Amino acid sequence: MKNLIIIGLILFSFDVLACPGCAGSMDNPADTNLVYILMGFIGITYIPFYIIYKTIYKHRKKVSEN
Repeated sequence: MKNLIIIGLILFSFDVLACPGCAGSMDNPADTNLVYILMGFIGITYIPFYIIYKTIYKHRKKVSEN
C-alpha cells in the first residue's frame, strides 16, 4: 500500500507544477505585484514561526534538566 501511494504521488506531482506566470495573468496589470505580495505573505507567516521554533529548541535543554 505504501508503494502505491508513493507511485501515485510521483505520477500526479507533474500535474501540480505551474510556472510563475500561471498564478496570474501576465497581461493583467493588477497582477504585476503578485510576486511581491506572495513574498510578503511568506515572510510575515514563516519568519515568526521560525523564530518561535528556534527559541523553543534553544531552551529545550534548560527545561528538561530541571
